[in-house]
Amino acid sequence: MPVARAESSTRRERVEVKERAILSAARAAFLKHGFERARMAEIARRAGVAEGTIYIYYKTKNDLLQAVVLEFWDGITEGAARAVDPKAGTFEQLRALADHHLTLMIRDREFIELEVILRNSGTEPIASERTTMKRYVAVFDNIFRRGQDRGDLIPGAEIWMARDLFYGALEYSARTIVLRGAKRPTGVVDNLVAVIRARYGNPRNGAAPSASLIERMEAAVSRIEKITKA
Repeated sequence: MPVARAESSTRRERVEVKERAILSAARAAFLKHGFERARMAEIARRAGVAEGTIYIYYKTKNDLLQAVVLEFWDGITEGAARAVDPKAGTFEQLRALADHHLTLMIRDREFIELEVILRNSGTEPIASERTTMKRYVAVFDNIFRRGQDRGDLIPGAEIWMARDLFYGALEYSARTIVLRGAKRPTGVVDNLVAVIRARYGNPRNGAAPSASLIERMEAAVSRIEKITKA
């Protein structure tokens, strides 16, 4: 490798390391103090850089928050892709994605609320952030479409309705678990997958629900509705 190219690569690596340190420090500061009370001086101290260095990368604290949120969504999207085996059955894939999403909603609950702060700040999210969030929810869409192609799921179903049911149920369940300080129930993911199977499973592929299953699904839906009203 030519000397100039090697030096350029080294400089780029140093820049990337410094930027990751800033984002990590910013995330910690935002979680500890909230967006308004977090200070760039503390973020710089945590990252081991001069305060002025942060402004080379990000013009404002809001820009920094957007970058932190963007990094987060990139990470969980990659995690979702790793969690889901495209060779597995449709409902096994949905189960893996549901488990991944519920886990991160409980583990990173406080951080996810930072996105609400960003949306309420009056600043339009950067285009790349919207794209990244779409990439994450598209993991579900891709599973659903593959399921329809395989004949596991009924054709013609509105994906957005199935997606809202899927993510909405998990997010409300996670909120309840966090608020109650309870251990994560093992039945949350099972109930959701069973609801998806009962509502969208293709009867032609042996996915028609039995009477007892329908009764259990109705009970599960009733519990979800109670949670949403809590």
